[in-house]
Amino acid sequence: MRKGYYYSNRRSAHHQKGVALITSLIITTVAVSVATLLIYRQQIQIRLSSNISTLEQNYQYAYGMEDFAGTILKSNLEDQPDFVSLSDDWYSETGLVLPITGGTMTGKLYDLQARINLNSLNRPIIEIPAPPPITDPITPPTTIDIASVTKARITELVRIIDEEQAMGPPENFAIIVKDWIDSDQENGNSIVPGFNNDRGNGAETNYYQSLETAYYSANTEMISPTEIRLLKNMKEALYKKITDNISTLPTEFGNQPLNTPINVNTASESVLKTLGFDPDTVGQIIDIRKDTPYESRDTFLNSPEVRPFIQTENNPTADVNPLDIDVTSQYFLLEGKVEINDTRLFVNSILWRKQDGTVSVIMRDFSNPQTISKVVN
Repeated sequence: MRKGYYYSNRRSAHHQKGVALITSLIITTVAVSVATLLIYRQQIQIRLSSNISTLEQNYQYAYGMEDFAGTILKSNLEDQPDFVSLSDDWYSETGLVLPITGGTMTGKLYDLQARINLNSLNRPIIEIPAPPPITDPITPPTTIDIASVTKARITELVRIIDEEQAMGPPENFAIIVKDWIDSDQENGNSIVPGFNNDRGNGAETNYYQSLETAYYSANTEMISPTEIRLLKNMKEALYKKITDNISTLPTEFGNQPLNTPINVNTASESVLKTLGFDPDTVGQIIDIRKDTPYESRDTFLNSPEVRPFIQTENNPTADVNPLDIDVTSQYFLLEGKVEINDTRLFVNSILWRKQDGTVSVIMRDFSNPQTISKVVN
């Protein structure tokens, strides 16, 4: 009896020790898990705080980049007020790379008046002061239908870069853009000359609402060239080809019209062709301006390679309207990137340099335009 009782108590003691050990292991495991979770959360908070602090640094560098670009543009205007060219200090073919604490800052300026302003498709006929006459008895026109001129240029641009007509006939693109920015809901309808025969060839809200992912047409001026990715029939390949040749600048400020003529000193080969010059003349213009930029619009219009293409009273059927070309610019695009540690901030800012030299940021976007997309082919 006593021996059996001893063994029973011994087995009970061993059982209790086992339970205590298992309980201890469970408590230890839970404690370690909780501690690990706390440490992990603490690391996340530290990393998040660090990222927020670094990102705030990125923003400050981005604002500094805008100020630096504005200073360069102002200084360039003071040194050379009459014309803007690719030989000026503001332009760098490769852009600038600046080392900063913990990373790098890169940036490049582009002349937006070297590109065709899509928003000009919605402009009425306006009067523009005529440039000096090419010769005394010849007087150029004094009015210009900017919407029709812009439409012709965009159509020619698409013809040049979309040889396979991925979007259909070249004129379709201008019509679709016009429907996107005008205030009505009628396909191809317009109150300005040049679009009267385009009814039914565009796309308004009713078309975009019929898509699998429905949305509205803007019915106002474009803010960014990335908007054309939303247009009817737009293809990614065409977008990549056309985006460097177009802009979306405002057409008025404070109810006053803003003119954005093409700067022939900075325009690309494709844009120069859309003005009405043949390929040989475009090649001559590019070769001449490399060494000697055109210092005034009159100098450009009077140059022997250009003059035969300019519309005048004595040559009204010529292709180039002199009222929407110039040798100076007011609008510039700053594209850049700030990288510090593992954070990255893109800079896309439109700078408006006024006649008095002051530079204002009229649009600012810190996203990567290449990530903005819709379902396109």
